[in-house]
Amino acid sequence: MIDSKLNDILNSYDCNDSAYVISDYIKKNMKKIPVKSIGEVSQACFVSKGQISKFVKKLGYESYSDFKDACIDYLEAQIQKKQIFITEFDLKKNITKFTFEYTKMLQWIKKEIDYAILNQLIKSISKHNEVYLFAQGEARSICQILQIELGNLAIPIGINNTDFSRQFCYNKNIMILIISINGRSFEFNKSVIKKILNMPNDTWLITCNKSIEFSKNKLIVPTLNTAFNEFAIRFVIDIIIAELRKYQTEKIEK
Repeated sequence: MIDSKLNDILNSYDCNDSAYVISDYIKKNMKKIPVKSIGEVSQACFVSKGQISKFVKKLGYESYSDFKDACIDYLEAQIQKKQIFITEFDLKKNITKFTFEYTKMLQWIKKEIDYAILNQLIKSISKHNEVYLFAQGEARSICQILQIELGNLAIPIGINNTDFSRQFCYNKNIMILIISINGRSFEFNKSVIKKILNMPNDTWLITCNKSIEFSKNKLIVPTLNTAFNEFAIRFVIDIIIAELRKYQTEKIEK
């Protein structure tokens, strides 16, 4: 999503660089971008219209119009996010309700997840020399946790940028793992997903969206309440990490 692409630039460029300045302005004024012309944005960022045009193409959009559409998609996705806490409840009532729903979620995952596929995914991670992650939005923070934990297990892991344009040697010993909580990556990044699917690597998808068509390996995380999808993915990632730790302990003991 556009937010992740902007974060990539903000985390990679010097604050005096024009790409940083433009990203910072757009991120702070996202709600206004859909009604602003390319000239208005260039004036606000103290750069030329040509630099704005070059910037949006750098993000992977054909035109400024496509870029504005991506901003609208992002804003609509934020509106669709379901609130966990109820405004009419006090903190104690919200915690009680959250705990009930969270426990129900855990029980549902325990009952409905495909253990054979989960085992296959864990074994696939353990046997590869490296793992590369692709995720956007909320899933990016989950990837960062996975990167730290697998690093602690001496499993080399990297997080690719949002358009998967970094040049890596994707040999057969590298696994690609896509984390898409609700499947929005498949709506907003069709060209990127196509690029990944065309790679010869062992490729996996973890998602709560069971309706996604995916020609390679797929683990569906079952949920009852879509508001808890992110928590459900985090829980399954914790399970994967715990099982990989067990694998490592067993190897040491042998």
